[in-house]
Amino acid sequence: MEKGNIRVIGGKWKGKKISFPLDSNLRPTPDRAKETVFNWLGNDLSGYSCLDLFAGTGAMGIEALSRGASRVDFLEKEKIFAKNLDNTLKDLKGEVNSIIYNKDFRDWFKLNALNNLYDIIFIDPPFNQNLIKEVFDCLAKTKIHFEKTIFYLESESNLDLSFIEKEFEVVKKKTMGRKCYRLLKVKTI
Repeated sequence: MEKGNIRVIGGKWKGKKISFPLDSNLRPTPDRAKETVFNWLGNDLSGYSCLDLFAGTGAMGIEALSRGASRVDFLEKEKIFAKNLDNTLKDLKGEVNSIIYNKDFRDWFKLNALNNLYDIIFIDPPFNQNLIKEVFDCLAKTKIHFEKTIFYLESESNLDLSFIEKEFEVVKKKTMGRKCYRLLKVKTI
């Protein structure tokens, strides 16, 4: 299978290449977007616990580990992507601070979600499948986050996400082409 490459843009693995199988279902977050997001989050994520939902290449979670996150859990349904991510983490020696769950997000939320709380949750579901509402419904039911947890959401730029604004505040937002990147936090009363 043909391979593509992306790179880690900051932290201890800065410049390292991550290879991944080329597949039309995989949309790695571009370097420019990662740079924007991690400028928003900060370069030092020491002590943070993160969840990379719909991990794909694992680019966001690996970037967090590179910047000092104490733990990153990766959730990837597709077996080939999960295996590739496992190999990448072993090459980087990052597997000691991570767990890869090869499950559908619905099953993961039912079985595993209650055991962990996360400081940052990366949400980048496949496009054109209307999964975002379902993901946020799962988040509301399981409460795997702290009051100050930051949520990163990557979506199609033309998607109506007004339902999110009932419980979440959009802290940062940037549109690049057909993609929109947001940082969210839970609204406080």
